[in-house]
This record gives sequence, C-alpha cells and structure tokens, in this order.
Amino acid sequence: MHWAVEELSRAMQPPTDGGDLVDWDGLRAETGWELPADYRDFVAVYGMGSISDSIGIRTPRFAGYPYEDHLLFRARLPPTDGTLAWGVNEAGDEFLWRCTGGPDQWRVAFQPRDRRQDHEYEMGMAEFLLRLVSGDIRPPLGADVELPATFESWREEERRLLDEGGDLEGF
Repeated sequence: MHWAVEELSRAMQPPTDGGDLVDWDGLRAETGWELPADYRDFVAVYGMGSISDSIGIRTPRFAGYPYEDHLLFRARLPPTDGTLAWGVNEAGDEFLWRCTGGPDQWRVAFQPRDRRQDHEYEMGMAEFLLRLVSGDIRPPLGADVELPATFESWREEERRLLDEGGDLEGF
C-alpha cells in the first residue's frame, strides 16, 4: 500500500465497509487509462465518497457503481488540456492531475471555480489529501474542509438517505 494512503488512514478513518473494487487491468484494457498507484490504493481503502461532506472523490466504474457520471466519463486519452479531474468540492473547485509523464509522476493541481489561477502541488493525490486533512496545506478553497476530516462512502450516504426517508434519485 502507498505510504500516503497508510498515513491518511490514520488521519481520516476509512469507511467500515471498505473501499471499492475496481478491475484496474480491465479498465486499462478497455480504456487505455492507467491511473496512479496511490489513487488505486486510495480507492481500495476509501472508495468513492466525500471528505468532510465537502470534497467528492471520483472513481471509475466498478460492479454496482450507482451513477452514470464517473472518473473517466467523457475523458479523452490523452486528455485535451492535459488534466483529469479526480475530485470537486461543493463550491465547484476542482482537484485535478496534471497528466505529464507516467501516472505515478502526475501531480495535483487545484483549480478554483473562478478559474483565475491554478495552484500546483508537487505531490500525488494521496499525499495532497493527507497534507490537506492534516492542515499542512491550505489551498484557496471556495468551501472549507472541516477538521478533523471524516470520510463518508457512497454506501454510507445511501444508507443515511434511506434512514432519513430521503430520495435516492441519482443513485
């Protein structure tokens, strides 16, 4: 397991029912996309969900995936603008990879909703999230991440909505 995912699991409790099982070899064969090892480990431990009810983490499709939209929905290889969005917050700020070099060389970029100025970080996605939830970095987010950070998987969200008598449209 990637060191940053191990550290992240100590800083932010993973969901009790685990992450999501993606067939990474099948995904690569079907789409041509190979994704960073730290991201694959993050998906195995956390899966699709949200951090502190603010940052939504995207994943590729997997068995039982509840939505039409997913990480590679309408994504081109190579990406037209050189980026691939792996997360978004409630303010519409995007978390991206700069897809330069091999997948494990991709670095995080943060793009505010107003798109005035991107902010780049010389680290992968898992280290970025670790440093974000540890309070070591503070990108100019349009919506704050409450600390200590929590993670809610899509399964937990679905159960919560059912318990609250909510509408599952979109699941």
